[in-house]
Amino acid sequence: MSSDGVEVGTLAGLVERLAAGFDRPDEAFARRLAAALHERAAHVSLPQIEAMGLEDVVVTFYMDDELRLVVTGNLGDSGGQASVRWPEGEFGRVSVAIHEAPLDAPYLFATLDFSVRGRQAVLTRAAPPLPAGLDVTLRCLSTVGGEVTYRVAAHGREASAPPDALSILDPDDPQGGAATEA
Repeated sequence: MSSDGVEVGTLAGLVERLAAGFDRPDEAFARRLAAALHERAAHVSLPQIEAMGLEDVVVTFYMDDELRLVVTGNLGDSGGQASVRWPEGEFGRVSVAIHEAPLDAPYLFATLDFSVRGRQAVLTRAAPPLPAGLDVTLRCLSTVGGEVTYRVAAHGREASAPPDALSILDPDDPQGGAATEA
C-alpha cells in the first residue's frame, strides 16, 4: 500500500493473481472474480471510471464468445447514463485501485454468462410471470453481488429464476435430456 493508502495495478494483473492455480480461467472463474471483488467492493475503484464522475456504478463481466468488462453508471444530476466497454485483451489498460479506507459509494459487481444460452430446463417452481412445470429456454446466468439467477424465456415471456427453481435438461442425454438440478 502506498503512503496515501491506495495500491494501483491493472485488471489484467488482478486476474492473473487470482487465476494462479487454475488451468484455464473460465466462466466459473469470472463469477469467482466478480464475487471476490463484490466482497471487497468498499475498497475497489477503477480510476478511469472515477475520472468520469459516474454514480451508481455497476461493473459487469460479460461472458459470451469472449470475456468483456462493461461498466455503467449515471452522470450525476444530468439524467444521463454512460457505458464503457473493454475486451479481455485490453484488461492490461484498465487501472484498478485498492483502497485501505472504505469508499463512500462502492461499485456493484456482476456477471452475465451467455454460455448457457439455448439450453432447456423445466421450472420446478414458479418464476413470475412463468408458472411451475413450464419448459423454458435459458438465456443467461447472472450474478449481481452475491445473488445468482438464470434468465429464462418461454412463450414470448421472460423471467428470472434462482438455480434451485430449475431442472436443467442434460443436452448429452440421447433420451432427450435427463434433468439435472441447476
